[in-house]
Amino acid sequence: MAKLAINGGPKAVNEQLGKAMYSEWPEIGQEEKDALMKVLESRKWWRGGYTEENLEDSYVVKFENAFAEYQGAEYAVACTNGTQAIELALKAVGIQPGDEVIVPCSTFVATATACILVNAIPIVVDIEPESYQIDPDAIEAAISPRTTGILPVHNGGFPADMDRIMEIAEKHGLFVVEDSAHAHGTLYKGKGCGTIGDFGTFSLQMGKTLTCGEGGIVLTNDEELAAKAYSFHHIGRFAGRPFYEFHLVASNLRMPEFQGAISYCQTMRLPEQTERRDKNALYFEDGLREIPGMAPLERGDRCTRWGFYYYMFKFISEEFEGLSREKFFEAMAAEGVGLGQGHIHPIQQNPLFTKRNFGPVCWPEGIEPPDYAKVETPVAQRVMAEEVCTLGHHAFADHDTRSMDLILGAIRKIRENVGELL
Repeated sequence: MAKLAINGGPKAVNEQLGKAMYSEWPEIGQEEKDALMKVLESRKWWRGGYTEENLEDSYVVKFENAFAEYQGAEYAVACTNGTQAIELALKAVGIQPGDEVIVPCSTFVATATACILVNAIPIVVDIEPESYQIDPDAIEAAISPRTTGILPVHNGGFPADMDRIMEIAEKHGLFVVEDSAHAHGTLYKGKGCGTIGDFGTFSLQMGKTLTCGEGGIVLTNDEELAAKAYSFHHIGRFAGRPFYEFHLVASNLRMPEFQGAISYCQTMRLPEQTERRDKNALYFEDGLREIPGMAPLERGDRCTRWGFYYYMFKFISEEFEGLSREKFFEAMAAEGVGLGQGHIHPIQQNPLFTKRNFGPVCWPEGIEPPDYAKVETPVAQRVMAEEVCTLGHHAFADHDTRSMDLILGAIRKIRENVGELL
């Protein structure tokens, strides 16, 4: 008689995993309601409604200060979304047409398209097999005379090797902009992700662990860069100068006060939520190590807190009696646990890059982007096809370990009955 659900046996999981499932996410309360009503009744619905004398009353400013403090940064500028947060940072560091910026292949496409939107050229490189983060050796191998910066991504919120990256940047005189869209709350060797390079950029899109629906924020510890970021997000104005005095050609990327109110209240919730998820993740990792063929991403001293957007772990077919990862996914889904691949798929394989559908760009004559169809990233390709498994952050939201036990139970059930699938 079949024991696995995929073959007609009973399901291992018959309930929703994680308290904060999509129908209950984001977590909200009276604080958000009060803040939104306060903005509504103030009739000051944008940060420009506040003067230097009462600027601290702006919810956008409250959010900037609170989030910067939580991550450990000196300065913050809130903006419209995570993609434009990257664009904003690239403009502030002085990107020029035709400059090359090194990015990982395994990320959301906006990491690279943000470069193109400011007339830079993304140079795509492979990832480390252990951490699934951008490979520092691949970064160094890709540096050319036109390279001006590195745009590492903390994919899934797991930190990239920032020590190596900063060493390479210093050696070659490159800027570093950390794409921290997945890494709210992540600590790299005790430092907040997004505070190590010249800039850190964050997304506040609806699925993220800190959200206001749509929004973004940039962090920096450099006062001059902070002033430039503020100007580039505020139509070229500088803080403290006359309202109709403009210094830079810039767009309007300001976050409205309604979003600022939500973001501030959600930031107040973020520390407890992050600790809750990370505690469950550590418990889950202990369980994975006990199952042949499963392995967590080992944190070592590199990841001292993991504030993940999605949680990544490893399926090792050879230790699972040769079962394919695809069949494992099917069996887990039948047991009631859906698994994904995250943003491991190499971005350069998208038609956008293979066909160079870039639209009008301002690159100097004679400068061409690489032939992305020929860019090989074998580690990412193998990991995507055979190894990586992801779970959304919602599954880790409980105040107890019940969901972790259910997921681990489903994995053990498949492992113990793998013969049914082979």
